[in-house]
Amino acid sequence: MSLARRILVLVPLTVAAAATAHAAIAPSALKVTYWPHGRGAAASVWTLRCDPTGGTHPRRRLACAALGRHAADLRPATRACTLMPTLTSAQARITGTWGGRRVNRTYRFGCPGWEDLRVVLTGR
Repeated sequence: MSLARRILVLVPLTVAAAATAHAAIAPSALKVTYWPHGRGAAASVWTLRCDPTGGTHPRRRLACAALGRHAADLRPATRACTLMPTLTSAQARITGTWGGRRVNRTYRFGCPGWEDLRVVLTGR
C-alpha cells in the first residue's frame, strides 16, 4: 500500500477516534443560587464550569475539587432532612449538568450534602 493511500485510510480513523474521545468527556455547567438568609432575602447567583475551570463562582477551583470528591451529593436526596427550616435558614440550589447528567437539587444548612458541598453552595 502506498504512503498516500495509508494516509487516506489513517486520517479518517484518527479523526473518528478523537471525536469519540471528546464526546466521552461530558460537559459540566452548573448554576448555583445561594440564599444566605433564606429565600425571602437577596440571593447570590453564580455559574460554574469544571474541566476546564470557569464561570463566575468566587472559588471555582475549590468548588470543582469539592464536586469531584462529592459528585454523589448532586443526585436527588435519598433521605429527607429532618431539621425544621426557619425563614432565615441558609439555602442553595444547584441546576445544570454534571458529568452528562441533569442536576436540580436544593440544599439547606445542616441537611445532607450541605457540608460536603459548602464551598460550592456558599462560595466560601
